[in-house]
Amino acid sequence: MNRTAYAAAAILLSAISSTSFACTLPPLVAIPAKDKVGDQGPAIRESTNAYFEQMKAYTDCVQAALAAAGGDQAPTLMKSLLIARNNAAVAEAGAVKKLFETNIGFSGTVVPASTFNQGQSKKDQKSK
Repeated sequence: MNRTAYAAAAILLSAISSTSFACTLPPLVAIPAKDKVGDQGPAIRESTNAYFEQMKAYTDCVQAALAAAGGDQAPTLMKSLLIARNNAAVAEAGAVKKLFETNIGFSGTVVPASTFNQGQSKKDQKSK
């Protein structure tokens, strides 16, 4: 590689890292096994609600970063990275929701994973 290619790669990596690391993924919420919940149910419900609110803010941030990068016209690597981060967060939130419902029980106050922004699937990406 010549100096120009290295410079272009450095600029691209700087842009990707500044955009993709601006959003902070919330820490996972601790949901104990069903037989270990005891009287902690309300506290677990509260921390799970807080987790979902933070995860919603995270996916909104990732979607905003993608839009700021040019949306569908964003550089392929950046677009793929942001979509992958978004979709991983949505999958994580879905797993937490399922675990919560299994071990604690459903409550209308817990944010369903379907409210999170889902990025394009790999099939959608290839069709463009």
